[in-house]
Parts: sequence; C-alpha cells; structure tokens
Amino acid sequence: MAMQQRNVMIVDDDSLVHYLSKKVLSTYSCINKIYSAYNGQEALEILNHACSGQMSVPTIVLLDLHMPVMNGFQFYTEAMEIDCLKGLKMLTVMFSSTCDPVEINQAHALGIDYFFSKPILMEKIEAVFKQEFP
Repeated sequence: MAMQQRNVMIVDDDSLVHYLSKKVLSTYSCINKIYSAYNGQEALEILNHACSGQMSVPTIVLLDLHMPVMNGFQFYTEAMEIDCLKGLKMLTVMFSSTCDPVEINQAHALGIDYFFSKPILMEKIEAVFKQEFP
C-alpha cells in the first residue's frame, strides 16, 4: 500500500537542522512539499497562508521547542486556535535538546503527538511518516 503524500513544515531556529532535514526528507517518496520557518511566528504566517489557499496545509510539523521570537509551545497553542485548522489533523513532532520531564508532560498535555530529544534518530521520524491518518 502506498503511503499518503505528506506536506511537512520544519520549525527550527537552526539553519543546519533545516538543511539536514530537507536532505533526509527529500529521500522519502511520501513527502510532497517542505516548508521552513525559523521561529513560531514565521510558522504561524505559513499556516495563515495555507488557510487562505495560497499553499497546502502541512500534514506534519517538525517543531523545535526552544526558539527566539516564539517558542514551540506558544506556536502550537496559537496554531490550534486558527479556525481553518480546527478539525484537521496535523501530526506534530516536537524536538528539544533538553529532556526535561516538565516540558515532556506539557507537550503531551497540549496535544503534541510526539516529543523527541535531539539528536533525532531517523528511525523515529520514519515511523511517524508511515502512519496513516486523515
């Protein structure tokens, strides 16, 4: 069975993370489009463009927790309030260089699907991409 096509948004303040993520993601045939944001505010702008029909809505968000301007928790909370996204399933994978149990619990309480520590094992990401969801 073929995997569903995915639009992925990378939200991280580290340009090397974007570069490496795009290199790896481009090897997956299930990846349709890759969007880049360097903080939560830029990511919200991308989602608003998607809601206005200017681009496809991301189906997977790879989200760094600690970023300037707007961190991952702030972004996720605001993104869930965007009207056109209510009822849509965006799989959210949060990353952090810290393994703080308080942050992990907060991520799960907000509804974030996965919380991984950096560095990320590609097997974990691959397992996420193989999931079927509407």
